[in-house]
Amino acid sequence: MNGATDGTGFFVAPGFVVSCAHVAGIEAGLPVLVRWGDRDYEAVVVAASGDAPDRSSALFAFPDLAVVELLDPPDGHPCVWLDAGGPPQGTELTAVGFTDTLEAGAAAPRRVMLTAGGRTAQADGQLVELVDGEINPGLSGGPVLSHSSARVCAVVKATRLEDTTMGGFAVPVDALRLLDPEVYRNVITKHDQFHRSDPRWCRLSHRADQSPADKFSAAIDRRFLGLLSALSDYPDPDRSHSAAFLAVAAPGTPLPKRPMLAHRDVYTELTALMPPPDGQLPYELAYCADLARDLAGAPSQASDAVTALRDHVLIAAGRLELGDAVQARLAGDRVPVRRPSVIGRVRHSLRNRSLYHVMVWRFRSPHDIVPGGSESSALPLREALGLLSEALAEQIGLMVDTPQRRGLIELILPREVLDEDFADWRLWPEVGYWALGRKYDLVVRPLERHEAPHLHAAWEERWRHLERKRVGEALVCVCGRDRQRQAALDALFNNDPALAALALAGSPRQSPVTDAYTVALTSGVPMMLWRRGSVPGPAVCGRPCGIPGRDACPDPEFLTQAREVLSATSRDEVPDRICVLRNDAELEAEDEGHIGEHVVLLWDDPSRRIPRTPLAPAAKVQEGQSR
Repeated sequence: MNGATDGTGFFVAPGFVVSCAHVAGIEAGLPVLVRWGDRDYEAVVVAASGDAPDRSSALFAFPDLAVVELLDPPDGHPCVWLDAGGPPQGTELTAVGFTDTLEAGAAAPRRVMLTAGGRTAQADGQLVELVDGEINPGLSGGPVLSHSSARVCAVVKATRLEDTTMGGFAVPVDALRLLDPEVYRNVITKHDQFHRSDPRWCRLSHRADQSPADKFSAAIDRRFLGLLSALSDYPDPDRSHSAAFLAVAAPGTPLPKRPMLAHRDVYTELTALMPPPDGQLPYELAYCADLARDLAGAPSQASDAVTALRDHVLIAAGRLELGDAVQARLAGDRVPVRRPSVIGRVRHSLRNRSLYHVMVWRFRSPHDIVPGGSESSALPLREALGLLSEALAEQIGLMVDTPQRRGLIELILPREVLDEDFADWRLWPEVGYWALGRKYDLVVRPLERHEAPHLHAAWEERWRHLERKRVGEALVCVCGRDRQRQAALDALFNNDPALAALALAGSPRQSPVTDAYTVALTSGVPMMLWRRGSVPGPAVCGRPCGIPGRDACPDPEFLTQAREVLSATSRDEVPDRICVLRNDAELEAEDEGHIGEHVVLLWDDPSRRIPRTPLAPAAKVQEGQSR
């Protein structure tokens, strides 16, 4: 290949070649000359990663990959089969390319036996170390074949030291997902469609020592990936692949680091996970079953592929003796789209709890959760809340809600942030009278519980206890005083799983309500109300307090109002009712005691969880710098 420099490339799909950006060029549109057989073909770079912003490093910036399209490609050329999983350490590898090392000016084929070493970090990813062999000039951009998977798992990037057997570096092929998304989807779709109809690579890759089960697994993967490539636009071009991944993976599985841009990416990421317990469907098979089920009513142009996908799901499950499990999965009802929601989260930095990270999602169902972007760097609280307000405004603009189906805003927050005046946030300068809590159903949710899986069972149970109740009937008052000390409250919650809705006598930031709030939180109470900024004292709770739900509250003003306004309200209607009360309070501004004024609703639906992501450390501060 002759582009920015001479090097090697390889066909990944009909008419498309992958190489390194430092070989082909770092900008789309650059001309390239590709030699195949005895002929040169004109080509053009269609996607490439740029070079490092500074040239302090001898290596191009990660991923240093490019996709080249031939203008008039040869007919019937073969294509490699890609392995999206990086090679484990110790895997035997073969790198292939062209070099003029032996004869200057005459590029000759070169095949190098190597071993996968460790990983070397670059700014945006990790390179595969190639050891126990010599990487010659000209091999850059060439394929690296894994002897384990019999597929191309990486692209040669650089040598460590010329004329030695110190090896070099390669880029894992899943880094192609970091290039132009549309180009990637087009190329990877054609790659999988090619291998679905052309079995040459699959037949050649079968080793004599390969077990029938391994051969079957490779064939199944090829068929499934080919079928998934035919469904690239279904069920919805905007479908969240991240949500589909999380719907199938084991609870608590973090999202992959690479973006998932196509069905194939979800499938291959699921195959890389630890296998599920015996008797359960492999994750990738469950994913294909979900797609086949959800696409049962797909347009006619996709119906054949959907039928074939369903058939292959049944065949694969039958071979694994999991026919009943897959039939149940295929028969399951499609999860309906719930009320639209924007979920914002503020959480502490791992290294420094005075700093916070912010992330926002759009939620349509537990199977359709779209990240609004990457999690922020660690920020002081005021900056974090400012970023949250900007992110909410942007994502609310993308949320499809109507006056009849008002959007929900859910804020997952640490305790010290719960009492912020989010309801009065003005996110839209052009309409300064719009307040977040009056325009949308606004609720807060406790960060601490979302990050503690051992608390989830009690949380889910108490939520179910509220399902068929009127919230006004379920509300009890808690203040943390007298017989409501923490040990006594814990005993009360232990004995009564139906205690699920609380009217707090003050803000959770104020003692002794803080203690009561902590017990309620860890006991799984999913719903609480309080007045923002209120402090329990003689004016709120001036006489001894007894056991919640058994003894009458001695100063029940807030509890009485809350029970009255929520007397006919079901669990799922509470956010909407609170929004109405906030608007009523604005209409009756002279009534300072209106319950809608400064009311805060903690409403924590266990089914509306966001993906678990690793705790993010604070960025290191260099000597001489300030945050």
